[in-house]
Amino acid sequence: MTRRLLIPFLSILIIATISSCSATKNTTRADRKSDKTETSALSAKDSTRYNKIFKSNDYELKKIKAVEYYEKGLALEQGSKRKNKGSKYYIWAISLFEDIIPYYKLTPEGEKLYFYYCMANYKLGDYYLAGFYFSRFVRQYSRSVYCEEAMFMGAICSVNNSPTYSLDQTETYNALDGMQIFIDLYPNSQRIDTCNLIMDKLRAKLELKQYEYAKLYYKTENYKAAVVALNATLEKFPESVYEEEIYYLLVLSHFELAVNSIPSKKMDRLNETLKSYRKFVAEFPESDKLKELEIIKSRTEKEIELMNGKM
Repeated sequence: MTRRLLIPFLSILIIATISSCSATKNTTRADRKSDKTETSALSAKDSTRYNKIFKSNDYELKKIKAVEYYEKGLALEQGSKRKNKGSKYYIWAISLFEDIIPYYKLTPEGEKLYFYYCMANYKLGDYYLAGFYFSRFVRQYSRSVYCEEAMFMGAICSVNNSPTYSLDQTETYNALDGMQIFIDLYPNSQRIDTCNLIMDKLRAKLELKQYEYAKLYYKTENYKAAVVALNATLEKFPESVYEEEIYYLLVLSHFELAVNSIPSKKMDRLNETLKSYRKFVAEFPESDKLKELEIIKSRTEKEIELMNGKM
């Protein structure tokens, strides 16, 4: 009897729970929809206010709102995981800054407004333009309290413009130059450690490009060019992280170049193979590549014996 009464009761309880959850979900959806509607309405009001300010001839109001928009963009960016959360406000700030900077150029406020203008462009991710404006800021306001940061940020723009290692590295060299100039001008700056870390990463990218460039000659069986490029890599990066692989490829490149040479050049190139092998053994006596290179050494010595027997 108790079981018969309990089963209908549980059924009613489950149905009530499901209904309650459904009502909660519907309420949540309605709240979200209401929040979105309110956000859209606020955004429209902000846009209307901005347009009125932009068309105004009140430079003081434009100055106040430009700084306000810039700072609002920063606040939104810091409070969100989305990178471009404050983009709209940065764009508005930039438009107002461009309108008022000539007016305030010779005033004490001019340098602050111009610095914010540079930073707003940087925050938008326009690193080429921001880098140009940071450089101009340093020239125009060389004694400014913002000068150190402007010079650092100018170098950072070049760092951000530095592409993957396989592409042209002009911006990487520009970034290295910018960082070095900053270190030379501000040797006691708190940013020195950061600069050194960034420069290490940039040099590592250049090193990888040089190594891959040399390795490509070996892969395409252009062994003469491979020898030149691999040696150039060692000369440019004497403590390269790819040092073992470079010495290994040098042995292989010298050998392939030798065995495919005309008789008049073959002996010299075979001797160069042995020389590069001995260099590898001296530098990396415990390398797992030694067994393979010992075979190359034996083949080279046999080739030399054959050459001597023909003489």
